[in-house]
Amino acid sequence: MFEWASSLKFKITFIFAMGIAIAFSINWYIATKTIHTQKELDVENVLHHLLVESKDEYLDESLSPSSNLSFLYSIPHIEMILNDSEVSGLRLKISTTPFVNTHDSIVSYVPIANGYYLNAISDHHKIDRSVIKYGQKLFFRYLISLLGILIVVVFVLHYYMKPLGDLAEKIRVWSKDEPFDIDQNEASSEIKEVAQSFSALVKRLEMYRQKEAQLFKEAAHELKTPLALMRSRLDVYEQSDRYEKSKFIAEFSRDVERLTTELKSVLFLESSDFEEETNIDVHKMLKEIKEKMEILVHRKELIIDISESTFIVSASKKLIYKVFGALIENAMTYAVERSHIRIGIDSDLRSVQITNRVGNDKYLFSSKIGSKILDRLSKEIGYDYVIEEQQGTYSIELTFQ
Repeated sequence: MFEWASSLKFKITFIFAMGIAIAFSINWYIATKTIHTQKELDVENVLHHLLVESKDEYLDESLSPSSNLSFLYSIPHIEMILNDSEVSGLRLKISTTPFVNTHDSIVSYVPIANGYYLNAISDHHKIDRSVIKYGQKLFFRYLISLLGILIVVVFVLHYYMKPLGDLAEKIRVWSKDEPFDIDQNEASSEIKEVAQSFSALVKRLEMYRQKEAQLFKEAAHELKTPLALMRSRLDVYEQSDRYEKSKFIAEFSRDVERLTTELKSVLFLESSDFEEETNIDVHKMLKEIKEKMEILVHRKELIIDISESTFIVSASKKLIYKVFGALIENAMTYAVERSHIRIGIDSDLRSVQITNRVGNDKYLFSSKIGSKILDRLSKEIGYDYVIEEQQGTYSIELTFQ
């Protein structure tokens, strides 16, 4: 029911309205206080003028604090001065010391004969009424101005945030079979940035989806062969009495091993591997991978030599770690026991070469799926690769761009 209250447009308008209202309130308070102070000064000036006129024209030297000054109130000139001013409740008094202003009164005085002072006293009633009247007019003008400003702000926000609504609508109705292109030429820079980032994200996700679909399509094709062989062996074993059990177990074990190898290749990639690029020290990463595989190294009594050179690669850390890890793991798994595995790093050519002596076991990346994975990752990470096998040695060299 109140979804509009949680919208960004409402929040921006509300915050802006609060800011303007606070500014108007401070301005209104300062304006009324300034007017009140100025009117007090004007009353003091009027009272002083009235006292000077009265002293020079209507007072004699025999006056004292007990003298009656009521005659001064009816002098036409004084009445005219009072009518044209904001003096209220005028009181004229003679005193031995001059009166001073209080919270409720405004005072002006002049010295007269015999060391006495003539004081004129006025209250704030007219000033307060005048300031209240002015304050009300100013308040209504500020209120109308605020409403006018808010209306303009709402229309401006609607205009500039409309591309954001268009973006949301295009996202809502987008189909994966359609190209995801967003035209935000009239949008603000922030909305353009959001649109471009989202468009890039969708394109990346779509690219990964296509790669995954292609990968599993190829996997299904490649896995059909070992599964069909296993099914055939079971049929032959079931229907033939002359099929030896030991031979069946040995052949079926090889089929299972082949299927395991192919599955390992298929499951090599995950969407989570395609993370943001970071700067990676190649030597440091290779040493880290070697340390995590010490058990396999000791079990087969292998020696792994890693060059001291290094260079920096900008790529997904998880993905390149998985590539190097798979290459080193397979080099150790299929290497001849008590042999050397050499990992050469050429900082000038920006290349890494892994070389080992192999037996008769199948090497992961010599398989069809393994080569396709290397080829696909070469575009993601940015490298060229060469696989060579000669005179009992096997090597893979990755050269980074």
